[in-house]
Amino acid sequence: MKTYLRLLEYIKKYKFKIAASVFMSVLFSVFSAISVYLTIPLLQTLFDSGSVQKNPSVGNDISGLYSKVQKFFESFLMSNGKESALFKICFLILIAFLLKNITGFLQSIYMQYVEKGVLRDIRFELYEKINQLSLRFFTQEKTGNLISRMTNDINAVQSGISAAFSNLIKEPLLIIIYLIISLSISWQMTLMSVLVFPLTIFITSRIGASLKRRSLRVQQKMSEIMTIISETIYGAKVIRVFRAEKFRNEYFRRENDAHYGLIMKSAKTSELTSPITEFLSILAGVVIIWFGGREILVNNNLRPEEFLGFLFILFQLIVPIKNLTTVGNRIQESSASGERIFEILDYPVEVMDSEGSMDFKNFDETIELRNAGFYYNSEKTVLEGINLKINKSEKVAIVGSSGGGKSTLADLISRFYDVTSGDIFIDDVNIKNISIASLRNIIGIVPQETILFNDTIRNNIVFGSDDYTEEEIINATKFANAYDFIQETENGFDTIVGERGLKLSGGQKQRIAISRALLRNPQILILDEATSSLDSESEILVQEALEKLMANRTSIIIAHRLSTIKNADRIIVLDGGKLVQTGSHDELIKEEKGVYRKLYDLQFNI
Repeated sequence: MKTYLRLLEYIKKYKFKIAASVFMSVLFSVFSAISVYLTIPLLQTLFDSGSVQKNPSVGNDISGLYSKVQKFFESFLMSNGKESALFKICFLILIAFLLKNITGFLQSIYMQYVEKGVLRDIRFELYEKINQLSLRFFTQEKTGNLISRMTNDINAVQSGISAAFSNLIKEPLLIIIYLIISLSISWQMTLMSVLVFPLTIFITSRIGASLKRRSLRVQQKMSEIMTIISETIYGAKVIRVFRAEKFRNEYFRRENDAHYGLIMKSAKTSELTSPITEFLSILAGVVIIWFGGREILVNNNLRPEEFLGFLFILFQLIVPIKNLTTVGNRIQESSASGERIFEILDYPVEVMDSEGSMDFKNFDETIELRNAGFYYNSEKTVLEGINLKINKSEKVAIVGSSGGGKSTLADLISRFYDVTSGDIFIDDVNIKNISIASLRNIIGIVPQETILFNDTIRNNIVFGSDDYTEEEIINATKFANAYDFIQETENGFDTIVGERGLKLSGGQKQRIAISRALLRNPQILILDEATSSLDSESEILVQEALEKLMANRTSIIIAHRLSTIKNADRIIVLDGGKLVQTGSHDELIKEEKGVYRKLYDLQFNI
């Protein structure tokens, strides 16, 4: 219930629409009751059973008031004969149903504003939170699980919101009004009908508790299925190359069948509530029919039209009671999904601005790592005891074996992660005291795997800002050797690149990424193996663009191909997360037992 109450916090901004919905619910309940009550004078007019003297022993305040209202209403209807009474009743029934449907429609629309608005707000908050989390979170979380939480789980919350502010208001109102009318007709029959309620509530509450557990398992299994689908789309080429279609189909079939089994168990549990409620209600109805029949035939305390009207009211009661008994189930389902949503919203933001963080505009002297270390978990250290100083305008290359921590070191400087030990300084200012936005404003990155979005070439180049002129965009692409191939595409700068830039070659995507970095004119440039996956021709074009990009900039080059960094001012060698060598290419190649020499000999088969 704590989770559900937290979900309801999101409705506060919609209080006026909720108030309007509640008001319409009240009117809907009143007109619903009137439309049912009008069956009594209708039956009396049609069949004219005559008056029946009720037993004084059953009289009470409600039945007395009911008798007065009934006499007044009968006098109004019968003032001009039966034909006029029939017309009046038909007209009143028509008006009552019209108003009932109008108010029901308005109540539903106001509630839809609330439901859909809350879903929109939660989805945006979840998306905003995901953009605040460090890269560590994404190394631990499955993509499909995140997508499932932003789609299936958020949609599941909707029914719980309507349950609270629609069913929990409208249905009890209907029940109360119907009970008042039924009490006025016969308190004995009404008492019999409500005896079944505690049993129904007990049974449905037990079902609801079971349903929450099952719903949580269903959502978790759906997350796994979303992950499989995401991996299948992303790895379509690999699946076909290795003829793994049958294997993946079988894998998906097993998971899909498991989800089917879970969802059917949940559906059975949910659907069990309705027939149980209906059967218990019908049981009460049968007893009431027997009792009411005796009141008419034996005791002569009830008129036939009143008894039939009571039955109409009783069977009208079944619908709101059934709806009310399913509210608990819907709340449990929403709570299960809410828990999964709040797991993300409550996830700690590891990398964030410190209190009083400063804006940093110009890099003037050095980047310095002082005894810096990092690990994803305490069992595996990625970097340890790194002491490194990079001077302004210096071109520094970082090399080492795979998994040695090269990319992680660059990510620490960009503050995608925070160091777990030691510190990093820029111009003697700890980067934790620099605002994240201003830090990343002075850093440009060209990654190994170019990330392009399913948008135009222009929007991918200016990504994140609209402050650039057309001339600046064109100049950036010319420097990056990208302008000519862009002009040859179907719509030039307005060409859609496709998901992940699939309409472009690897070299073209990389040159777009370089254009993006050039446009921002970064003071510190990080190149993360930017040419490692390119063919020779593309590599030449990209390398030329990179040389232009690095000119007069502080550059950190993460390299796998040692041939690309021979001209670096300094080469840093990492091995097992530790800085083991530093120097120029000529200096390092002379150390025959050094790590750099081993890497060089392996690459060039020496």
